[in-house]
Amino acid sequence: MLKDLGRRVVGSSVSVTAVILLLKFAYHPIAQYGVALIVAALGAIAVWEFDQFFKAKGGEMTPSTLITLTAIVILSFFTAAQFTVLRSLPPIIFFSSFLILFALHFRQKNGAVIDLSVASFGLLYIAVPMGMVLGVLYFSPLWIREDGRWWTAYLLVVTKITDVGAYFAGGLWGKRKLAPQISPGKTVEGALFGLFCALLASFAFHLLSQYSGAQGFQLGVGEWMVLGMLLGVIGQFGDLSESLLKRDANKKDSNSLPGLGGVLDAVDSLLFTAPIIYFYIQYIKS
Repeated sequence: MLKDLGRRVVGSSVSVTAVILLLKFAYHPIAQYGVALIVAALGAIAVWEFDQFFKAKGGEMTPSTLITLTAIVILSFFTAAQFTVLRSLPPIIFFSSFLILFALHFRQKNGAVIDLSVASFGLLYIAVPMGMVLGVLYFSPLWIREDGRWWTAYLLVVTKITDVGAYFAGGLWGKRKLAPQISPGKTVEGALFGLFCALLASFAFHLLSQYSGAQGFQLGVGEWMVLGMLLGVIGQFGDLSESLLKRDANKKDSNSLPGLGGVLDAVDSLLFTAPIIYFYIQYIKS
């Protein structure tokens, strides 16, 4: 009934342990650079997996360049968070990467339209949201007391508990298919329960912020409801979006990592929810 349960449990255990360690050492003066490099490496692997989808469709890109640009874009968000004077660095780096991709095709025009479209989409789809995770993690403006580690924990927990809730409810009670053409296992019942789990987790963080004395983290009544709803819906949208890409490329998983499948499989929903929290804390809450 619940396919790949063992693999999912192992993968989830490894992921949870890794996230706890990353959050624990995220603000260490030296370890923080390691954390940034790990996130950049995960983004690079994810964009390589994305490139494999393109190759499966008969396309050709320069993966080494795309991987390098992905890591640079991700790290630009970390740099911008460290130095407020460089707050505009990420869009500058992204635009520069866009120019580099064009320049690489000036000597060979064949396939330029498709190659540039796919490569640019890869940066926008993967590199920018992964960079935003670092932007959330190291969000600490001087004029308000906020701890980005709490917001990162909120982002990860609400996003992933939506996936878990949808998976189990769909396997146990699901009857009506949500998107049978691209993800036969997903059901309407699972999606609704996943949304319920997102709201429940968001409410739990609200209580935590109000009554546990969690410093640097405040989540009000309106915030937990709106953000919980958005993360619960948009996260599942992200999951379905990656399924669409995989089905078109005729792939079951984005990679064959033991217990995990692929990095892109693990972060697919996060790629859509990270921008929500990033823009909220950067431009609305602050």
